[in-house]
Amino acid sequence: NIARGQMLIAMCVSLWFFAKDKTSEFVVKRGVVTIFRYHVGTVAFGSFVVAVVQFIRYLMYYFEQQAKAQKNRVMVLVLKALQCCIWCFEK
Repeated sequence: NIARGQMLIAMCVSLWFFAKDKTSEFVVKRGVVTIFRYHVGTVAFGSFVVAVVQFIRYLMYYFEQQAKAQKNRVMVLVLKALQCCIWCFEK
């Protein structure tokens, strides 16, 4: 829902900005139609990518806890570095 809202705002602003007639009353309607016709897949794919990255981050945290339990300090440090890289990618 958040991604669709942000995309709708961006679409409406771009339609208004590039319109020759700035007094058009149907900017929001045209934006909604354009988003649902052409960009729903983009929003879904973006949500999927975020979900996969979060899953990988949680998986790395689980592996880190397992390495801590086995007292494997090198693996803990490697996993913390990977988590940091994934966190930077997610932001």
